[in-house]
Amino acid sequence: MSQPPEPPPVQWEPYRRRPRDRIRIRETSCCGAYEWAAQGGLFLILRSAARPGRYEETGRGLYRQAREVWEALQNYHALQHQYEKAAKRKRRPRRSRGGEQAA
Repeated sequence: MSQPPEPPPVQWEPYRRRPRDRIRIRETSCCGAYEWAAQGGLFLILRSAARPGRYEETGRGLYRQAREVWEALQNYHALQHQYEKAAKRKRRPRRSRGGEQAA
């Protein structure tokens, strides 16, 4: 995996809570980057926005369509973590048994 993974083609928009609708967070990604939520009979995916305390949403709709977006984001997110781990391992200098840096 030499190149970072490409994110799925989703459209993020500012999240606007509808009056009197409760939002229920049903699942959260491994590090909290994405949240699977239900609100007013629909499902959506949330992520933190650049401004603190704000959120963006995508995939709002019926279960099947929103779940497809959620699963695509989860797969991308897992690949992203794998890429970051591999890149970190590559950068770490190797040490020989004597404690000196290997060439």
